[in-house]
Amino acid sequence: MKSSRFIIRNSQMFMPIVSVIVPVYNAESFLSQGIESILNQRFEDFELILVDDGSRDSSGAICDKYAERDRRVRVIHQDNAGVSAARNAGLLAACGEWVTFVDSDDLVLDCFLSSLLGAASLDEQVDLAYCGYAIADSDMSIKSYQTRSYIGKEAIHQLLSSTNLLYRCSPWAKLFRYSIIKEKGIAFDTGLQISEDRLFIYNYLLNVHGIATTSVVGYMYGSFSPTSLKHKRVSTEMLAYRQRSITSAAHKVMRAFDMENGDAYLMSRHLMLILYELIRNVYFDMGVSRKTVERQKELYNELFDEDIFNNNLAGDTRWEKQLSGNVLLKYMIEKRFSKLNIKLYFDELNLKMRQKAQVMLHKGKRRRFSYENSLTILNSLKH
Repeated sequence: MKSSRFIIRNSQMFMPIVSVIVPVYNAESFLSQGIESILNQRFEDFELILVDDGSRDSSGAICDKYAERDRRVRVIHQDNAGVSAARNAGLLAACGEWVTFVDSDDLVLDCFLSSLLGAASLDEQVDLAYCGYAIADSDMSIKSYQTRSYIGKEAIHQLLSSTNLLYRCSPWAKLFRYSIIKEKGIAFDTGLQISEDRLFIYNYLLNVHGIATTSVVGYMYGSFSPTSLKHKRVSTEMLAYRQRSITSAAHKVMRAFDMENGDAYLMSRHLMLILYELIRNVYFDMGVSRKTVERQKELYNELFDEDIFNNNLAGDTRWEKQLSGNVLLKYMIEKRFSKLNIKLYFDELNLKMRQKAQVMLHKGKRRRFSYENSLTILNSLKH
């Protein structure tokens, strides 16, 4: 049996203000550039924890090279266990008062740490700070915030309900108070391959007294890595586990900050989308057996409750655009999920017929005969 590997290079510890954690996996082509951007910060009282998650290229050697050059750099080598396990390893090794995360294929500007700490210093009750970020796509889109602190339940409620702060729930471009993470045992769920970032953020939000934002743009999100999970297929079982975990955590955040009557639109929108993705994965996967489909039925019963629909979906005009052209999602909302499970009992033949009917429906504007036949097939499959 292969033995597990967990090695720390440059274990000399000091007590920095910030611990910067970078999970690394097969990132040799862009890793040095990212590390350099971190080491070139204006604010220098930090440690950089590089977690080599079983890389099969020269990433581990690159990490060790920087640890030899700079006493602030510590390297953890472990067998491949995924990005969540890598971040958790970094959290266990962290010594800073604050913690932030940087992806190995991203860059930070030299004002990154100073801007986050500046926001955190706006009030002693701030436990979470956000800085602006740029997304390195063809349009180079930029997201920035006001420089402001939000202290107390009511202020945080206002922030979460009136901004898109929860739109991109990733750990980067944020500063977390390490004592909360340690005392509350908050960690990344290694059972998730997707949305583990969002779950971490939701769980952390339950423990914050104040949030601060800064208008400074300090982070550049690239995601140029070919090993990114967005390029990998995720199993139906994983999507079902994600749905249960995220939904439960989201409900807790909604209750904690009294988010109702449309205030939790962004959270509800995300819950709707991951539910739709789960259903679609089962419903349209022609290779899945009927037994597998039926086994999923019990998982869906606890996915949503009517409170989310009544408080955040019903009569909200913001959903009109989301529903446009999305027949299955529209059906789910209109029926409030009560009849959704019936669809999961369709066997492969009916699935093929339904797909064929949908194709015919798209041609219905040009061919009236096909349109009428499509309606006949669809109506027969509803019963």
